Amino acid sequence: MNTTKVWKYMLLACLLMLVAPAQAQRFFNLTSSEVRVDSVLPRFVYSIPLTGAYRDSVYTVSLKYGEYIDMTASDIANYNRLSGAVPPEQVFPQQRVTECRKQGVLQIDFSPVVFRNNRHQLLVSFMLQVDARPLKRSERSSRGSLLAKGKVSAFASSDALRSASSLYASHSVLASGRWAKIRVSETGFHQLTEQVVRQAGFSDISKVKIYGYGGNLQNEALLASELQATDDLQEVPQCIVGGKHYFYAEGPVSWKSETALQRIRNPYSDYGYYFITQTDGEPLVQDSATFVSSHYPQSYDYHSLYESDGYSYYHGGRNLFDAEELKVGDEKKVVITNTTGSAAGKRSVALTTTTNSVAQILKNGKVLGEITLSLKNDNPTEDIAYLKATEKVATYPISDFQDKDTISIKVLSGASIRLDYISVTWAEPGSCAFTAANLASGGKIPAAQYVYGITNQNHHADGAADMVIIIPTSQKLLKQAQRLKKFHEQHDGLRVTIVPADELYNEFSSGTPDANAYRRYLRMLSDKAQSEADMPKYLLLFGDCVWDNRMLTSGCRTLNPDDYLLCFESENSFSAVSCFVSDSWFGMLGEGAGLYPNRELQDVAVGRFPVTYADEAQVLVDKTISYAQNANVGAWQNTLMFMGDDGNGNLHMQDADDVANDVLTTYPAYLVKKVMWDAYTRETSSSGNTYPEATRIIKQQQAAGALIMDYAGHGDPTQMSHESVLKLTDFADFRNTNLPLWVTASCDIMPFDGLEANIGEYALLNDKGGAVAFYGTTRTVYAQYNRHINRAFIHRVLSLVDGKPVTIGEAHRLAQNDLVSGNVPNSGSDVTVNYLHYSLLGDPALALNLPMHQIVVDSINGIPVAGAATLPMLKAGSIARMAGHIEGADDFRGVITATVRDSKETVTCRLNDTGKDGAEKAFEYKDRTKTLYQGTDSVRGGKFTFSFAVPLDINYSNQSGLVNLYAVNTAKTLSAHGSSEQFTVGESEEQMNDSIGPSIYCYLNSPSFVDGGKVNTTPFFVAKITDKDGINAAGSGIGHDLQLVIDGDMSKTYVLNSNFIYDFGTYTSGSTYYSIPQLEPGKHELTFRAWDIQNNSSTVKLRFNVVKGLSPALFDVGVTANPAKTSTTFIISHDRTESDMDVVVEVFDSSGRQHWRHSESGVPTSGSYTVSWDLTSDSGTPLGTGVYLYRVKVASDGSSYTSKVKKLIIIK
Repeated sequence: MNTTKVWKYMLLACLLMLVAPAQAQRFFNLTSSEVRVDSVLPRFVYSIPLTGAYRDSVYTVSLKYGEYIDMTASDIANYNRLSGAVPPEQVFPQQRVTECRKQGVLQIDFSPVVFRNNRHQLLVSFMLQVDARPLKRSERSSRGSLLAKGKVSAFASSDALRSASSLYASHSVLASGRWAKIRVSETGFHQLTEQVVRQAGFSDISKVKIYGYGGNLQNEALLASELQATDDLQEVPQCIVGGKHYFYAEGPVSWKSETALQRIRNPYSDYGYYFITQTDGEPLVQDSATFVSSHYPQSYDYHSLYESDGYSYYHGGRNLFDAEELKVGDEKKVVITNTTGSAAGKRSVALTTTTNSVAQILKNGKVLGEITLSLKNDNPTEDIAYLKATEKVATYPISDFQDKDTISIKVLSGASIRLDYISVTWAEPGSCAFTAANLASGGKIPAAQYVYGITNQNHHADGAADMVIIIPTSQKLLKQAQRLKKFHEQHDGLRVTIVPADELYNEFSSGTPDANAYRRYLRMLSDKAQSEADMPKYLLLFGDCVWDNRMLTSGCRTLNPDDYLLCFESENSFSAVSCFVSDSWFGMLGEGAGLYPNRELQDVAVGRFPVTYADEAQVLVDKTISYAQNANVGAWQNTLMFMGDDGNGNLHMQDADDVANDVLTTYPAYLVKKVMWDAYTRETSSSGNTYPEATRIIKQQQAAGALIMDYAGHGDPTQMSHESVLKLTDFADFRNTNLPLWVTASCDIMPFDGLEANIGEYALLNDKGGAVAFYGTTRTVYAQYNRHINRAFIHRVLSLVDGKPVTIGEAHRLAQNDLVSGNVPNSGSDVTVNYLHYSLLGDPALALNLPMHQIVVDSINGIPVAGAATLPMLKAGSIARMAGHIEGADDFRGVITATVRDSKETVTCRLNDTGKDGAEKAFEYKDRTKTLYQGTDSVRGGKFTFSFAVPLDINYSNQSGLVNLYAVNTAKTLSAHGSSEQFTVGESEEQMNDSIGPSIYCYLNSPSFVDGGKVNTTPFFVAKITDKDGINAAGSGIGHDLQLVIDGDMSKTYVLNSNFIYDFGTYTSGSTYYSIPQLEPGKHELTFRAWDIQNNSSTVKLRFNVVKGLSPALFDVGVTANPAKTSTTFIISHDRTESDMDVVVEVFDSSGRQHWRHSESGVPTSGSYTVSWDLTSDSGTPLGTGVYLYRVKVASDGSSYTSKVKKLIIIK
């Protein structure tokens, strides 16, 4: 919410620096949008940076001078729907002293909803007061109670000053010696057998030591004391009885206490792991009495559990359920064995269903009770529209347990039911298996299983790293990770460490898969850092993941866990809005952080490459490196397109417009384009509604390239908006070399932890285009919060720090921290899980290619714009001249691209949707819809001038126009941008008597086309236009468009204004193009019309014959390197621009043996198609020095192949 976050808390922070008692206040006035109760409850969030001795200070937050307003009837109804609880009589602020990258932060938040004077009210004005004082010596012993109230830091200064060497081993025990991994499936006493020792390659069991701490789920709150206790691997004591070796092991299930009713299951593993090694020294041994008393009884011994996981209601969350479906009338029986000798205990039964159901619970045929499940009643704070199932746990005190009891679940009514678990909490512990009598009688003690031997590793000795790359255990992706590591080291000067996932488990979670191991490694690097500069900054999860980390459900069972990384899933496994997967969690490293990720600050920027195979990894590494090298630098990098969906009371269009206007205000040099669905004609057919014009504009921009493509609206994994403006197949088929960053404030666009195809991954893995990175959502999200994260991320990703662009990962981290802290400029906060649904697919260390120099317009029509009393005016029909310079770059030589637009207009949308989910009023927004000129010219010595003809079709508003400028130097190493509104557009120049229209030359597919010639079913149209007075490509006047009509059919009429490009350095000639949609075979005719700035028109006609299966023309083939030493790229010149084309490249030696063959299908965006080759054969063997022949074959639309053969020399 907007609480004037631009104010930087200077007074407050300065006061709180003091060690002496201090007090600071600030008044807040909340707006109606900040306290509105809609689909989410309002929450005030505020943060204050802390310095000085904050770790030994006590902070108290209070509110004073509160002013309230009555809630509206709709707000009250929404509040009751969302909460149902009676609000408190007064606001109670919650506070927390935390850290981010070792910097102190005081976080404050509260709900402004109260119930006073028998009325629902909202706190809208108040004074926030913060008192700070030193922690008294007498209070240090009670620090825990102060910490629980959020009044002190979790870290005392003594903790902070403690050397990292006391927390972490300098070297892992796994660094030397021979090691093997073993596992257990449950907690209790286990035997280490001679067989396992021999399998591990050891010969003397009496010299074998055991290390580790098993498979219990680690505390997800990172606490220094616990990190120290479980750091690396500690030796496990053994007990030797009768020559047999026993040890106590912990499995994947644990219980918080003896009386706990619910188990804690490790969602990452079904086993607990340990390590064995043979040394010359003696293992740690305990006598029987000590051994037993040390491990029995534990809380585990007070519980029995039946649980069989194999089913999920939703593709998310960490909880699984019984695979057996119980329908009405079905009965499931489970036998529980009692080893306690006690007849007393509590039995808990957890059931699940997709809707309302009733089940009867019986013990030995006797009814214990009924469990009634209700989607609505069991989830009062959830929107049941997004609930996939519900769960209810019933607990029954029992006083007549027998040695064995049969628990029955009988479904009485409703939908089918699945069991989650049955547990018993016993009054007494189960009998101890490790007794002399039991061992003597051959009582069963389970044996640990051998897993495999491991190689030495020593990540405890790893040095400082700016970037950590975690790869899956199989290491299939290692080569590509190494390529990226080398690039970042050379290009960005980063220190990069690659770590296989299993090696992190080995040193940081006892060999048991646990996502916390990733965080513990990062926390260790952070704690060991001598300065902020040495703390890890980026984490790249270089591998795909699935929400079912244990891979037990039907779709995951065939997957190999070693090919995947883990993902952090929420406890909620039923709700599409409350369930989440969060890669951001891995970057939360503060003391105590991890339990409440929606309120935690992130220390490390996290991104993910969702790849499983090496070829997928190569695509992403290639795209990342190519983007960073910026070989395609150009004016496309100065364009941002913001897209808004219709419906929902125009909410999405308003959000898109707001973030676009933020950029226009904060970063005015960028060329901002707005595409609001409802501004276009909506077409309706039997298959639904569409916005074909919006689709065309977006695809056109995608093909041309943009710095950012930003969408706000409805979505799912397969489409953007209900009208399918863009589909999954579009993102798979994009063929664009200029790669944008895609941002989607929309539902479910990229659930990368699922098994189904989705837009985000398709856009990223598209090897011919798509996106360089994708920032979007994995679950269903609320638009009210989406606007905040969208605005925060865009603000951050376009910003500079120390003169350098903020990387996309850092922008992601800072934006989410801004929401948690309430520090988003001109926007709001979010401490719900909504923002956790946003993840970054891409390299977090990659920065957008932002222009680093500023362009200044010095004069327009010879009039200096700085300090001019009267702004220069661009008059219709006149020749305008602009001049300027590149600041701080007197030697800049290159090309400048200028886009001149008319004054702002109010665009009133069409109100296409007035239904329930539509709008009552047409949305209005401001935009510059008329482009007066877009062309290029030269920059010499850092200075430029260009001229253009102002068309007659202007607004005549006499209001400010806008010119956006982008320049790149000849070496393509420097870029600059700028803008100016220091001119007006209006009036008209006296016109010369000119009645002659422009000259037009047009063709299909290639300049060699002749009238009446043959073309394919999707021909590519090109028109070259010249006129001495200038060409009208503005499309501002009615009927004055560059218009293409096929067969005189108005439904096949296409406006080509936005495709028009002026020739370099002139406004009198240029060209436009269009890929004509598929036509039926046979004879056709096209008509093309163009206008000059005097609004004189010319028309040309072309006849052509469409032939299905027409073979493409192959004009030429070549290579970028010949002779080639390490790689080369085949360049194929053809006549199938923007048509489907099949390409085959084959390489032969002089004797005719084929060494390499590559085939692919694509849609080329130009007359050249490229295929890269690393000079290796199909078998992966590098080709040696010699002369080779390569043959290129192309086909299209089912045609026969056309081919050319040339020589290639390879030198090694």
